[in-house]
Amino acid sequence: MTHKLRRRNVSAAIEKRILTALIVSTQFNREVVHLINLDYFTNSFIRTVVRWCTDFYTTYDIAPFDHIQDIFLEHQVQLPDEDIALIQQLLEGISKRYQLDNGINVDYSVAQALKFFKTRELMITSTNIKILLEKDDVDGAEAQINEFTRISKLTSGWVNPFEEKYIDEVFRRQERMFKFPGQLGYFLGGFDREWLIAVAAGYKKGKSHSLQEIVITAIQQNLRVAFFSLEMGRVESNNRFYKRILGSGTPEGGPAVYPCFDCTYNQDNSCKRSERTNQLSLLTRNGKPEFAPDSKYRPCTACRFDDPRNYSVAWWYELIDRPAYTAGTVKTQLAALKKIWSNLYRFKQYPKFSATLDDMRRDMDILENTEGFVPDIIIIDQANGIKPEVGISLEGTAPHMAAWRGMAALTGERNAMVVSPTQITRAALDKKSVGQSDIALHIGLLGDIDVGYSLGQTPVEKGEGVIRYTKLMSRHEEAEIEGSCVVLQKLGFGQANLDSQILYHK
Repeated sequence: MTHKLRRRNVSAAIEKRILTALIVSTQFNREVVHLINLDYFTNSFIRTVVRWCTDFYTTYDIAPFDHIQDIFLEHQVQLPDEDIALIQQLLEGISKRYQLDNGINVDYSVAQALKFFKTRELMITSTNIKILLEKDDVDGAEAQINEFTRISKLTSGWVNPFEEKYIDEVFRRQERMFKFPGQLGYFLGGFDREWLIAVAAGYKKGKSHSLQEIVITAIQQNLRVAFFSLEMGRVESNNRFYKRILGSGTPEGGPAVYPCFDCTYNQDNSCKRSERTNQLSLLTRNGKPEFAPDSKYRPCTACRFDDPRNYSVAWWYELIDRPAYTAGTVKTQLAALKKIWSNLYRFKQYPKFSATLDDMRRDMDILENTEGFVPDIIIIDQANGIKPEVGISLEGTAPHMAAWRGMAALTGERNAMVVSPTQITRAALDKKSVGQSDIALHIGLLGDIDVGYSLGQTPVEKGEGVIRYTKLMSRHEEAEIEGSCVVLQKLGFGQANLDSQILYHK
């Protein structure tokens, strides 16, 4: 009895997700409307709204998101009271979580819908065949088999690149799904679905802060993120998250020292350009002095973008007034963001070596079934904390290799970008720029990933709030950007990417 109840609940969840995609996404309609049989849907109120959606798309060639409430109001007088309440609740939830053609992982939703259609077609076909055979209607039973063969062919997953829909698909998606802001984004390039991203860095070099920066950047771009932590607990993770949003880290608030870009020619007083912000030298016989809030020296970046030939990258500090970091200020800030961000980020923590990739798959299934949350980006912090599946050798680098190859499979299964950090060698811990030869453990991961970048930092740079990003490899870019990208940080306030500047190696 319990098993049957679970099957009904799962079926209802899948039907709701298909209906949500029909309401929200034009592309989803384009892929599945011609395959829909209303008999696939076991819930009467969902079957009703599916019919509205397919009729609307067939007439107007667009998803009915902006019009679904009007359609509901037009038809509600014909509906039973219980269906009216269920439909109203469903539509209100969708209007809060989504926008037209935004917020749906379309390819994943299509794959799930096709699997559901095929399953339901099998169930219907098997029932019809049994009934027809009981009536001794062999020809009718055979016709049922032929009909299922048709739907099976349509949902087989084979691609014919000569079909126009695949040509349109290529030219519809000219932009990558995710990109960092500023020069860091230009340096690393954009990242896309079904890509595996490796972040290589040493201990205490800000890997988790870098991953959290992906979270913030992604939700600002209206992407959904599922974050699995095998190291940091929810309290510390949320603490960093709140600091990043508020840009503060002390309960009293007030002026705080932040790193900022400057120019070497400004610091040594060799610049004679009129655009320069001051006429003082920063450098002394002993090098750079300690930062003094009352100093009259001012950093200058007047030529940084307008005339980079006259700009030589350096950094200094400035005072910025920040709000108090308290529960009250965080609640006020999050109350303003909750309406637009609350359905974009979920975090789950496991003790180290306690969770396999299958455990993560199961938890994402639960999240999908209970909240309709399908991630565009999956972050796993970190790969060497994943518990090996049964049968995986525990010798040498085998568990690490299996983890990375399992994450590579996960990208296609979920039509999502997957990101995880990896360690570097002890000899590279204090290097400014970390290269491919500095990867520890499973160097073969460079063959499994789509993009790899590293974080390098000397002890002095760590104190200055400076870190260097270096691109290790990119499977999908023809031209590599040489050099590195300097990123300014104030990790105590949760700020892992205050500003960035590319350094080209000469």
